Amino acid sequence: MKKMIFPQADHFQVPKALFIGAWKVWFKRFGEHSEWRKGKMPIGQSEAKLFEIIENGQRFCVEVAARLMVPWSYRDTCQVDKAFFLMNPDVIRQTQMDHDGEIGVRLTDQALDYWDSLTFLEQDLFTAYAEARIQADIETPSNEPVIIDDAGLEMIGEDIYPPLVPDKNSTIDDYARAVVAWIDEDPFTPMYQRAAIADAVSTWHDRLEAFFWPKPRNGLMQVSHASDALMYRAEILAKGIEEGIEWDVEDKEMAVKATEEIFLQSGTPQRQVTWENIYQVMKAALSSDKKATAKMNSGWALLASFSTHWLNRVEGRTPMICWNSRVSTAILSRLDFLLVEAGHENIPTMFSDIGTIPGHGGTRPREMSLAWKDGYRSWTSTIAASEFVNRMVHCLNHEKNADGSLKYAQMPIPTGGRAPWSMQGVQLVLFSDGY
Repeated sequence: MKKMIFPQADHFQVPKALFIGAWKVWFKRFGEHSEWRKGKMPIGQSEAKLFEIIENGQRFCVEVAARLMVPWSYRDTCQVDKAFFLMNPDVIRQTQMDHDGEIGVRLTDQALDYWDSLTFLEQDLFTAYAEARIQADIETPSNEPVIIDDAGLEMIGEDIYPPLVPDKNSTIDDYARAVVAWIDEDPFTPMYQRAAIADAVSTWHDRLEAFFWPKPRNGLMQVSHASDALMYRAEILAKGIEEGIEWDVEDKEMAVKATEEIFLQSGTPQRQVTWENIYQVMKAALSSDKKATAKMNSGWALLASFSTHWLNRVEGRTPMICWNSRVSTAILSRLDFLLVEAGHENIPTMFSDIGTIPGHGGTRPREMSLAWKDGYRSWTSTIAASEFVNRMVHCLNHEKNADGSLKYAQMPIPTGGRAPWSMQGVQLVLFSDGY
């Protein structure tokens, strides 16, 4: 059996290698550098909500690790019970901790042998997937934030005053140009666990080259390589919808497999990953349907983005941005400052559909002055945000200096060379900026 089963999450399954990779990551991040292969982890079984467990300082336990393996709707439900151990005997077993007779958990010899049988590339891949569960937006049924890593409130505008500040009568394109210019000049320090991991850079070009996910060792080239195959398949499926071609059995199977891998890579596991739900998300994204009832959150938004990346090359069409907490923080914290500086006391109509996405970690949440709407799980907000960011893409590709040369360097390509900026390239810069 190559899957871990979570009975209390409607028997949701993850690759066994993902759980073992998470075990290793938990020891490295939260286990005070204990030896993960022989180490024992507290069970931490609890009926409390996930945020309550974290607030009580119990990050290092099997219960928290298990809850981050399952979709958001199950994360406030106890996952580590008798059935959990009965269903996964080849991976984990109960044992006595080294103190007070407490019962803990350790990996089985079979699990360690299985891990050792994987290639180093596979091991790195699954530890990265496990790390993504910590770094991604952590959604739960509760409105209370789950803060796995340290987070801090930050005010934008203190480091560098924006080079362009629109006036109160400026157009939405003026604001797009202002945000682009500000990000280009603003020094950016790549951060991981709220600590600098490299020297500060500036310009869109250098910011993109400094991108990584979910940990510094996984840079732009590695992330692009992992994403390309999924974007290719999402494009094939989306073009079929665009052309009115009915999906056959092979298409439906490819849709489910590719989507599950997108969620695995992004650290955002979802329930009800059916071909029907995937089809509806892609259809809504292709048609920019603000009234869509298709699924939408940080995970499904990434599927929408992957499914429409090819629209960068289609005149008059809007590729979807993955409107998650990081991207929304990057845009709205800057727009908020610019609007206030321009004299606005309320959100102007041109931005009324764009809303915030809750997220905690790094410098999120950031302090803002205006009352932005809630954009969580909203197609209206996702599409409006995509339309604004598409204006930013246009600015990056067409804005010129007085001598007629392009004002901004073209987008770096992971394999070398440059190309016009795309929604996805801009998205990666914003994702880092919104940490």
